[in-house]
Amino acid sequence: MLRSLIDRLRCPFCEVGPLTLRIDDSNDPRGGAGDRIDHGVLSCGSCQRTTQIVDRVWHAMGDHRWEKTPAQISNVIPPTPQLYERLWRVRSLSLLSGRSFPIDEELAELRGAVHPGPGNVFVDVACSEGLYARSLAEAGAAVFAVDHSRPFLQRLVKRAADRPIIAIRALAQHLPLATATLDGAVLGGSLNEIGDQRACLDEMARVTRAGGHSFSMSLTTATTARGRLLQRLLKPTGIVVPTVDETISLHQQAGLHVTSERLDRIVLRVTAERPVSAL
Repeated sequence: MLRSLIDRLRCPFCEVGPLTLRIDDSNDPRGGAGDRIDHGVLSCGSCQRTTQIVDRVWHAMGDHRWEKTPAQISNVIPPTPQLYERLWRVRSLSLLSGRSFPIDEELAELRGAVHPGPGNVFVDVACSEGLYARSLAEAGAAVFAVDHSRPFLQRLVKRAADRPIIAIRALAQHLPLATATLDGAVLGGSLNEIGDQRACLDEMARVTRAGGHSFSMSLTTATTARGRLLQRLLKPTGIVVPTVDETISLHQQAGLHVTSERLDRIVLRVTAERPVSAL
């Protein structure tokens, strides 16, 4: 699959390209056969630098480094990668929204917002184990799944099986993807700990074609004094919780036209479109 989508990638160093792929057959038990690429090298035709594909993960951090806040550090050390989706993610929205909010409902909202299907290509930003990526891929779309955490990406690769998902180790603020080449960008639950929120949304808008859609789920400022106190105490860990208006404004500043917003207590879902006139 990477072969057919290589023109959607860009060099993480010079942010240009083009990239060419060389498969490392010596480390690939299938000899490079089929759509899956376990090991290989991507070379940039502009800056001549190379990046590696190792165990189905493209390591495309380039010269960028992730913010080592406690929230982000927790994503690379046990037991978070092993337990996050299984114990927390599938229950979190019910706990945080104050109502029954099963994961199937969230994923239905996701698909209803971005309309995945065969021939579509999306990016799942800060993907963790690829909950959103797997849902989009099951609908027939191809997905670039991006995260800075090696352990999460390793789990994603195992869970993705032969779905059309390409795992990429990179930052949300520096997506190694070509401008305006994707049908949409999605972000589930990570905006609050991502670091530079505006830069993340800028990148989601940049890679989305005119008329494409984005979907994000994030937490907003608590409505109770106890909740606001807890959010203030969490801020030094790297968890930042903007208001609904601030979150909408961040999307708009990134060049995304917000078409829908849904709020259950502090759980906000935002659907937006990349305007045709934006590019």
